Order: sequence, then C-alpha cells, then structure tokens
Amino acid sequence: MKKEIYLLLISLTLLLPMFASANTFIGHCRNYPPELIFEDGKCKGIIPDLVLDIFSELGLKVKWQKVPWGRSVIDAQKGDVDLLIRHSMTPAREYYLNPIKYADATRTFSFFKSPNFKPDIKSYDELVKVNVGAIRGVFYSPIFSQLELTQLTVVGETRQLLGMLERGRIDVVVTSKSHDIHLFEDKFDKATLTETFYNPNYISIPNDSKLMAHYDDIARLMLDYRKSGKIDSYFEKYDAPTPEQTFDDAPACEAVNKGNNISAVCY
Repeated sequence: MKKEIYLLLISLTLLLPMFASANTFIGHCRNYPPELIFEDGKCKGIIPDLVLDIFSELGLKVKWQKVPWGRSVIDAQKGDVDLLIRHSMTPAREYYLNPIKYADATRTFSFFKSPNFKPDIKSYDELVKVNVGAIRGVFYSPIFSQLELTQLTVVGETRQLLGMLERGRIDVVVTSKSHDIHLFEDKFDKATLTETFYNPNYISIPNDSKLMAHYDDIARLMLDYRKSGKIDSYFEKYDAPTPEQTFDDAPACEAVNKGNNISAVCY
C-alpha cells in the first residue's frame, strides 16, 4: 500500500509541471509607459495588470518576452506567440489575429520635417512625392497605409528615425503619441498635414495559438470589466486618463479633408 501511494505521489509530482505548462502562454511586451513597461523580465503597466487579472480568474498564466512590434507580427503569423497586447487592428491583421477590444479611442498622426527639407507638407498629394520615414510593421492610419509613396524608408526603432531625420537622409517622419511624438516636437518643425481617425485598442490571440481554446472566456471577462467600469481602475492606478467605452459595432468611418487636417468621420 505504501509503495502504491509513493508511486502515486511521484506521478502527481511529474504531472504538475506539465499542467502548469499547459496553462502558461507566451505573451509579447514592449515599453510604452504607463500602458506597457518591461522590467526585470516582467511586463508591467495598465494593460499587463488588466490581462493578468483576467487570466488569473481563468487559471491561466503568461510568460512575458520583450519583443519589438515588428517581430511580434511575424511571430503571430507563424504561431510562435500566444498573446499580443495594446495594438490596432487592420484588415491584414484580421487574417491571423483574433481581437478583444478593451478601449475606444481616436488617434492623431503628425509629420515632422528634416532641417534640410524646407517645403511644407499640406496634403497627401505632396507627401507621396517625398522620402517618408516610418517604423517597420506599424499601422499608422487607414489612409497612410494605402498611399503609393514614391519613397518609404522603414526602420526598427524611433531612435533610428530621429538620426536619419536630423542628418537629412529622409525628408519627413510620420509619428503620433503612440510613437514618442515628444522626441520630434522638441527638435523638428511640424508639417501642416495631420490625420485623425477612430482607433480602438485591442489585445489579440493568434489563430494558431493554443490560447484560442480560452478566447471566448477571455473576451467575456474583458467585456464584463468594460461594462462594469472596472477597467477604469487600471488606468486610474497609473494616473492615466480613463478610456471611452462603446458597445455597439465599430462605426463606419469616412475620411474627410477639412482644410489641412484629414479626419475620419464615424457614423
């Protein structure tokens, strides 16, 4: 009898790591405080705190890796990551990502000029004729993503764009609050052209992730957090503005040119 109990305990001990592994999923993190902060091997901030609480309710865990967004997109298509957080959705991404919305938002993009580039940029017709710098894999806006730019220079990080713009290797940089706009505001002249559009925020699970088995439960809990107002507490904890929440289908949007500002009017 003692031998049988001993063997049972050994079997349970061997099975525990396998059970833990089955409920632990790979999530990608990057630095965008206060929403995302990767520090000491952990992902912290508003969105990771929210995600971890929802996962905890479901008995799930996340192992975080610090990965730039461009590589996250590639890994998601290959099925090498289970969870992406704080991102926009595009028609292309819908082929391999299953989104869960946590906030509604609008987004404004601006364009900054190299000291060597003197003309103003007042329209997209003018923008397509110059060398534009952008970050690889980033969705900037519905209009910008469909432009047929004569010259587009893509890099991996904002600091590379800063150096190239300063040296005149590119004429203009596209950027926003989500892409360290303050680094450009302090050093470069801003073009007249801007664009504002509807841009909800999501977490997503790639098609080939084993986490897809829990998608419905995660989406249900996220919706409960949004409708109850509980999600606001995560933003308040970090002294960040609480997001808007709407629960209808995403509005249809039409680009409207208002002088030098292009806005997405949503119905």
